[in-house]
Amino acid sequence: MKMRLKMRLAAIMLCGLSIFPLLASARDGESTKVERPGNVVFSEVDAYIAREMNRQRLPGLALGIVQGDRILYVKGYGQADSSGRPVTPETPFGIGSIGKSMTAMAVLQLAESGKIDLDAPIQRYIPTKYNGADFITVRQLLNQTSGFSQISTFSNTLSSINDSNQDALEKNAMSYAKKFLKEAKPTEHPYRYSNANYVLLGYIVQQVSGQSYGDYVKEHIFSPLSMDHSYATLDEAAEHGLATPYRRIFGYNAAYDGPYVYIPGDAPAGYLYASAEDMSHYLIAQINGGRFENKSALSPEGIRLMQTEPAPGTYAMGWMTARINGLPVIGQPGGSIGFQAQAYIVPEQQLGVIVFANVLDAIDSTLFKSHIITTTHIATGVISILNEQPTGGPFLSISQKYLLANGIMIVLSAWLLYTVARTARRCLGPWRTAPSGLSAMSFRLLIANMVLEFAGLFIVLILSMTQVVPVWHIAEIYQPDVILWLKIVTILLALKGMMKTIWLVRYGMRRNLPMNQDREIQTGSGGTK
Repeated sequence: MKMRLKMRLAAIMLCGLSIFPLLASARDGESTKVERPGNVVFSEVDAYIAREMNRQRLPGLALGIVQGDRILYVKGYGQADSSGRPVTPETPFGIGSIGKSMTAMAVLQLAESGKIDLDAPIQRYIPTKYNGADFITVRQLLNQTSGFSQISTFSNTLSSINDSNQDALEKNAMSYAKKFLKEAKPTEHPYRYSNANYVLLGYIVQQVSGQSYGDYVKEHIFSPLSMDHSYATLDEAAEHGLATPYRRIFGYNAAYDGPYVYIPGDAPAGYLYASAEDMSHYLIAQINGGRFENKSALSPEGIRLMQTEPAPGTYAMGWMTARINGLPVIGQPGGSIGFQAQAYIVPEQQLGVIVFANVLDAIDSTLFKSHIITTTHIATGVISILNEQPTGGPFLSISQKYLLANGIMIVLSAWLLYTVARTARRCLGPWRTAPSGLSAMSFRLLIANMVLEFAGLFIVLILSMTQVVPVWHIAEIYQPDVILWLKIVTILLALKGMMKTIWLVRYGMRRNLPMNQDREIQTGSGGTK
């Protein structure tokens, strides 16, 4: 199998070299870096991606495939925005957490120049007197073994959107220092993923280099790797054709231009922008000991350190290990609002794949495995095709996921509307008989139901108007349709509670009426039957 793959890829490379000067743009809104007529392998890849884009309702997608020191295939599919602008190999996308490996590369560059000691406590580089800075090391931040948690970073994500690009990273890093270092204990921590680790690392890069994090990355990573369509800020990327980010609303793609598309204070952890062509250069450097063409961004030893987990199944430095059809790979998914990506490297084949798409919401992730997203499945399928292996079982399409989700919401909504209407008839309609006494048990159950019906609305109001539970606001950003539905449900439940309250008041009033007066009210000329 390995020999067949090598022969197949060698043939592809020879074919590509023979027509290398012939650069062309594909028709029908697609563009390709190099056309290779009659190439069966890439025809299979194109057909697979076209099928998956349709199944997953992806507006646009970009793909890069490299092997050794060469780009085998780089192509854009679909539309970058609602105007119909085609995705090209040069179209920038948000790379999400794939940017963590670039932050790690920046730290390792400074370590190789003697400016950072990986095993030194971060107190040496961060101006803070919090306890944890005295014993948590740079290496622990890189390997995500500092003990920081991800869920505790959400409040920072929400609050740092208004910070200017100039001071956002410093403010966010110092906020994380206060949150995580103040109560830290000098114990050994297991791997636990957290953006806070890489925000602090980005701030260390800024402190040690004397440059802003963005300027450092542009000069020392983007420039030597000829990443000419990569950017450190949203404004720069937008000026150079950034794909429009989309969210899904009840299954339909809707462009997103809200504030959370870019969090400047979280830039080192997930807010860089790059094209498929540029990321192909980056993967080539990762495969070839830090070198792309005649320039090097990091030593071979530094690259090996980046890609090596301290223990199996943990976290290297921006990379994690996995298996695709039994084949060992290293990779990293990336996601930010409206963008998703997946990078994979197959070390034993010197093969690399990058896939971008410009739509993302929570339902794109796999249940209980949020790091496995739509682009993860597609990149996995591409590697499988190149290895002449099946692309795997037909995981649920977005249409199927939303059919299930929308179906559940419709059924529950119909049931709730029915119960509201029934409650309205019982509680607001005319009394047909004199009210009999409520047992103590019935009364307690009625009160309990009313409390629960009002509690939902009260809880939603608290969650929406405060940051007591920041994950609620993150859910509002990534899955606004479901959150909207939940809010409507709580309003309907509270409406039921109000009608029951009215019934109780009426019940109390009628219980206090004399029997003959009660009978007159029910049957009198002005009464209601």
